[in-house]
Amino acid sequence: MTTHMLAAWTVCIAAMAGCSAKSSPDGELSHYLSQPVETAPATVASSAAGAAPESAAIPANAEVPKEGRRIVYRAEVEIIVERFDPLPDQIAAMVKKFGGFVSASNLVGSPGSRRTGRWVIRIPVDQFQSVLAAIRQMGEVRSINCTSDDVTAEYFDVESRIRNKKQEEDRLLKLLAEATGKLEEVLAVEKELSRVRGEIEQAQGRLRVMKDLTELTTVTITATEIKNYVPEQTPTFRTRIRRAWSASIANCFSFLQAASICAVASVPWLGVLLVVIFVFIGIRRLRRRRQ
Repeated sequence: MTTHMLAAWTVCIAAMAGCSAKSSPDGELSHYLSQPVETAPATVASSAAGAAPESAAIPANAEVPKEGRRIVYRAEVEIIVERFDPLPDQIAAMVKKFGGFVSASNLVGSPGSRRTGRWVIRIPVDQFQSVLAAIRQMGEVRSINCTSDDVTAEYFDVESRIRNKKQEEDRLLKLLAEATGKLEEVLAVEKELSRVRGEIEQAQGRLRVMKDLTELTTVTITATEIKNYVPEQTPTFRTRIRRAWSASIANCFSFLQAASICAVASVPWLGVLLVVIFVFIGIRRLRRRRQ
C-alpha cells in the first residue's frame, strides 16, 4: 500500500513539474517582445509607462480645446430702429470692440423710405452675451434665434486621421529615400506619397474650417427702420387705424415718387415719339395726294 502511495505522489509531482514548465513566462515574454511595436495608439504606450489614463487619452501634440468640446454656435437677431443712419457705424464699432469682424452686409432702401439692413458678424464665443446686450441697445428686439452644433467627435476624428496620414507619409518618405530598385517602384511610391499628401491637405482644410466655426460665433443681424415705432402690444382699434393710415400714406408717397421718376425718365423719349408721329402723318398725306 505504501509503495502504491509513493508511486501516486511521484506521478503527481511529475505532472505538476510538467505543467509549470509549459506555463513558463519565458515563452510568453519572447512572444510579446517579438510583436511589432505600434506607435500610433499613444494611449497604450503611455499606460504601459505608468501614466494616468486621463493624460494618456489625448496625444501630447494634440491641441485640446477649451472645456474639451468643439461646438458651433449661430444666432439670428431681428431688431427695429427708428433712425437707420447711425446703425452701420454702431455695428462696426461694436464688432471692433468685441474683437470680431463683419463677414457680410446688405443695405436696402434710400433716405425717405423704409430701409432694411442685414449684417453677418463673427465674434469670439465668450463675447456672445455681451454682443446680444449691445444689440438690444440699438433698437427694439423682435426675435432672437440661437442654434448650436456639437462637432467634437468629428474634430478629433479629423485630427486622428491627420496624425495617421502623417505617419504614413513618413514611412513613404523613408521608402523613397532607401529605394534603389526599378524606376517603376520609385514612381509607385511617389504616386502613393502624392495621394497621402493630398488627403492630409484636405483633412487640414476641414480642421481649419471647424476650428474657425467653433472659436467664432456667427451672428446675423437684421434691422428694419420704422419711424415713430411703438413696441408691439395688444393693438387697440385706434392703433390699428393709425397704423393703416400711416401705411397708406407711405405707400401713396412711394407711388408718387415712382410715377415722378418714370415721367422724368420718359421725357427724352417724347421727342423721338413726336418725330415718329410726324413722319407717319406726312407719309399718309403724301399717299392721299397721289390717290
